[in-house]
Amino acid sequence: MFMLVDCDNFFVSCERIFQPALKNRPVVVLSNNDGCVVSRSYEAKALKIPMGCPFFKIEKSFKNQNGIALSSNYELYADISKRIMAFLEYHFRHIEIYSIDEAFIRLGNTENLEETAAFVRNEILRQIGISVSVGIAASKTLAKIAAAMAKSKKEDKWQILTDDSIINHRLSGLKVVDIWGVGRRCAGRLNFLGIFTALDLKRAPLKLLRSNFGIPMEKTAMELNGYACLEIEPDTPQQTIITSRSFEFEISDLCKLKQIIAEFTDNACLRLRRQNSKAGGIVTLLQTNRFHHTLPQYNNQCLTTLPRPSNYTAAFIAAAQQGLEQIYRPEYHYKRAGVMLIDISSLNRPSDFFADTAVEQKEQKLMTAIDTLNHKLGKKTVFFAAQAAGVRHYIKREFRSGSFTTSWDGLALVK
Repeated sequence: MFMLVDCDNFFVSCERIFQPALKNRPVVVLSNNDGCVVSRSYEAKALKIPMGCPFFKIEKSFKNQNGIALSSNYELYADISKRIMAFLEYHFRHIEIYSIDEAFIRLGNTENLEETAAFVRNEILRQIGISVSVGIAASKTLAKIAAAMAKSKKEDKWQILTDDSIINHRLSGLKVVDIWGVGRRCAGRLNFLGIFTALDLKRAPLKLLRSNFGIPMEKTAMELNGYACLEIEPDTPQQTIITSRSFEFEISDLCKLKQIIAEFTDNACLRLRRQNSKAGGIVTLLQTNRFHHTLPQYNNQCLTTLPRPSNYTAAFIAAAQQGLEQIYRPEYHYKRAGVMLIDISSLNRPSDFFADTAVEQKEQKLMTAIDTLNHKLGKKTVFFAAQAAGVRHYIKREFRSGSFTTSWDGLALVK
C-alpha cells in the first residue's frame, strides 16, 4: 500500500503558524515580485479567487472583503517542509519526497491503515502546526486520488481507497486531464479515442494505450486498476541546479546585474553543497521583458567551465560574472537573470590526477565554515563582497513576513 501526505494550502498554512491573526481570514500568497496568486486559504477559495491570477486584477475587491495578501517567503516554507519530511523519515522507512509539500510512503502489510493515517495527520498538526491530507491506496496514482478526496473533508482528512465500488464511483467522475501524469495534450488524444474519465482509462485495452501513448500510459491504467507500477523513487541528486528570478523593474546597469548574478550563484552553490555535489560549469542567463513590446528584445546565455569540478562559491561567482560580461549589452533593459550549474557529480568522485588537493581542501574548509555560521546565526550573515546589496533590493516583496525560523532577529515574540 502507498500513502500520500499532502499539505493543505501549504504556503498559507506556514504563514499562519506564526501569525494567528490570519486564521479564519481570506489569505493569498503571491509569486515573485508579488505577481500572481500561488496559494490560497479555504476562505480565499470561497471568494472564488482563481489560482494563478494576477494580483493587481483582484487587489481592490480582495482587500474590501477583509483579505490579506503576503509575498512569498520561500525560506520559511523550505524550513517547515524540512521539519515535516524529517518527521515522516523518522517514522517510515520507505519515503519519496515528491515536492515541497508532498511525500509518498510505502507502507508495510502489518500496519493499521486507519490508525496510521490518523497518526500522521494529528501528529504533524500537533508538532509542526500544519494541516495535511492523507490518501492511502494500492498504487501511487490511486493514493493521489485518495488524497484529493481527503482534502474535501472538513474533519478526519484522510481517505483509504480499497473498496472497488468506491474507487470506480470516484473514477467515473474524474476527467482524464485531472489524473496524475496525464497532461492536456494526452487528454485530448484520449478523448478522441472515447476515453473521457479515469474509469474509462482504467477499463481501456492496454494494447491500445501502449500503441498510441507508450508504456507510461499503460502503467497509469494499471495503477488505476490497483497494480503498483510506480515504486518509491530514491532521493537522487539534481543533475542541474537553476536559480533565476524576474526583477520588479528593468535593470540596465552592469554593476547591479553583477551583484544579482553573484547572489544567484551563492544560492545555487549552497544547494550544490547540500546534496554533497560539485559542478564543472555555470551558465549565465540574461533576458529582457518579453511583455514590454515597445522595447528592443534580447535573450542570451553563456557557458563558463571551471578548470576542475568544484562547489566553491567564489570560483563560480567569478565564472558567472565573466559570462555576464560576454553577453551583456548596455543598450538593453533586462527584466530577468539567472544561473545554471551543470556537469554535476558526486563530491566523493575522485578529482583529476593533477588537481591540487591542498587547494581543494582549503576551499572545502572555508565553505563549511561559512555555511555553519550562516546556519547558526542566520542566512547571509557571512557572504562574498561581490554580492553586496544583492537581489533582495530588486525583487518586489512588499508584503513579506518575517524570518521566523531562519534568523534570530525574526523570532516571533509572545506577549
